[in-house]
Amino acid sequence: MSGAWIALLVLGSPWLEAQPPSVPTEASAAPFPIIVDASRDEFSLIVVPDTQRYAAYFPEIFRRQFRWIRDQVAPLNVKFVLHVGDVVEEGDDAEWVVADESFALLDGVVPYLAVPGNHDLSKAGIRQGLRDTTKFNAVFSPKRFAGRSWYGGNKGVTGDNSFGYFTAAGQEYMVLGLEYGPTDDTLAWADHLVSNHEDNHKVILFTHCYLYHDDTRLGDGDDYNPHNSNPAWNDGEQIWEKLVSRRSNIGMVLSGHVKGDGTGVQVSTNRDGRPVLEILANYQFLGHGGQGWLRILKFAPREKRLEVYTYSPWLDQFREEPDQRFSREVPWMFP
Repeated sequence: MSGAWIALLVLGSPWLEAQPPSVPTEASAAPFPIIVDASRDEFSLIVVPDTQRYAAYFPEIFRRQFRWIRDQVAPLNVKFVLHVGDVVEEGDDAEWVVADESFALLDGVVPYLAVPGNHDLSKAGIRQGLRDTTKFNAVFSPKRFAGRSWYGGNKGVTGDNSFGYFTAAGQEYMVLGLEYGPTDDTLAWADHLVSNHEDNHKVILFTHCYLYHDDTRLGDGDDYNPHNSNPAWNDGEQIWEKLVSRRSNIGMVLSGHVKGDGTGVQVSTNRDGRPVLEILANYQFLGHGGQGWLRILKFAPREKRLEVYTYSPWLDQFREEPDQRFSREVPWMFP
């Protein structure tokens, strides 16, 4: 145990307050209660909300999340793992090592991508309205994914904006990850990319900042707006206007970043009259930096339905509140 970790335990931390007196053991070896029946074309995605405080203060929670994901790839028929940004908190090298080691558990097991959140940018840079993702790219550069058949590519030379593919239930899907507060240039790149796949791919977009905790897109006057760092960085409403609403094959948008109650969901209608499901999940403000909560998105093509679960491998518990466990009819996401 490092000296910094011992000091944290001795001096105390706001994320240790009002929590169980002992660290939970590994999740039960009993069969997981969510059934994903691949014979019925069912599949799932795992969404990893902001892990920043695990990286800084509770690395075992980070590792346990990813060990659990690795072990559930086959039972849950997991097609992709998406991290919505703020991988780390302070940006120290030790935090990035925790992230690197955790994600490495998935290498060769399941496709995954991550996008940079505001905490994944250098502090010195973001104070000047600059986007320095040097350390993010030391872990998530395109070289990490070289040779992976599912990897689609990236914008420029960094992994700040990247995309991948998977096929399920007779449908081809693209997952597209965009940087925190994407610039107009990035949105133009994404628009061109999505338009080139409009005939055959459903697109699942994920980015750090998009939906607000009041179930609307984050826009002018809302807390946590990227404009606070740089007015040229687009917020959720601008991402909708400049990209999402323009493309008929973007069917879902996933994000984190926002506090409040840390959750949000709404269905919007794009310019072609087609629905877009938008979902927010963020738990960083809870005890132990988020208590290990993940989102499991179970797709049931025959019923044209999406089921959303919130589960913590660290606590081995589900959350059952209406904003944590819900389902939506999503016929536009299937063939």
